[in-house]
Amino acid sequence: MSKTGKIIGGLAIALIAAVALVAVLVFQNLDGIIKRIIEDVGSDVTSTRVSVAEVKFTLSEGRGEIRGLHIGNPPGYSGRNLFEMDQVAVQLDTASLTGPVIVIEEVVIDGARLSAEQKGTATNLQDLLDGMDTGASTTEPVPATSDTADVRLMLENFSFTNSSATLKTQQFGDKTLKLPDLKLSGLGDRQTGLTPEQLASKMVSSLVKQAEKAVADYLKKLGKDAAKKELNKQVDDKIGSENREKLEGLKGMFKKDK
Repeated sequence: MSKTGKIIGGLAIALIAAVALVAVLVFQNLDGIIKRIIEDVGSDVTSTRVSVAEVKFTLSEGRGEIRGLHIGNPPGYSGRNLFEMDQVAVQLDTASLTGPVIVIEEVVIDGARLSAEQKGTATNLQDLLDGMDTGASTTEPVPATSDTADVRLMLENFSFTNSSATLKTQQFGDKTLKLPDLKLSGLGDRQTGLTPEQLASKMVSSLVKQAEKAVADYLKKLGKDAAKKELNKQVDDKIGSENREKLEGLKGMFKKDK
């Protein structure tokens, strides 16, 4: 072999070795890379602090767990976190990892805790929605980080179940309510997919809108109950307990006639 051939062969071997080393380092630190992407993309999308305690991913099985996922409160609210999720389960279609779109078969969040807070006419949920990137409602790509610039995703199924909320209000104090389950499917497609930012926007905005509606309905119910209680008190004060008993008796007679 000529001297030139030996040099070219040596460079090729060195290049292959370098690529192999990079691949090994990436796969060894895959959990850390996913953790950083979730925190960076989540914080950009929500305009609040998003943190993850730990990521455990088994690439051969396409199965992963995200532990201690927290979404921070918008500025001006007392609680540190708006959402706290102890564990998020993720299942990938491993065959899609070499394709143009990575397909996430399922994301399951079970037993999350929400801290909803009302200040005047505002809530932290609505403030989070107001501060979010508009990428959730458009097809235009939002700015990507260096880690996600070429990544396209599809989410087949998303489940948010068995979750509760602590509602803090100035008028009614602290209350606890169960949040309705949320199920989404078909976010993105296998041909073009969505950027990580777009997918995060769709998931978070759907989740927060569902929770915001549940909180608003509960606040409305609390208001009606309080108004009814106050009205009954005023009636009692005016007519007295004896006359009120007679009034209730008359109501009962009319119901029987019907």
